[in-house]
Amino acid sequence: MEVKNDIMVSVICTAYNHEKYIRQCLDGFVMQKTNFIFEVIVHDDASTDKTADIIREYQKNIRKSLSQFFKKLINTRKELMSAN
Repeated sequence: MEVKNDIMVSVICTAYNHEKYIRQCLDGFVMQKTNFIFEVIVHDDASTDKTADIIREYQKNIRKSLSQFFKKLINTRKELMSAN
């Protein structure tokens, strides 16, 4: 199977406290057989469980393009309310 070199498809996945399900989700992405390069972008929305750790594990161990973006909580709701 000839593989094209440019990324042709971007898969974007958001996650928040999906520790129980994120492995199955990521496995589904990376097991795809294609003749083109695709990337998986996972946005962890500041999970408080082990979701981010699992994403990092996949990022280290999988050869396909797996990017990870962590949402940084800049302000708490209380800080936002006091600013008004």
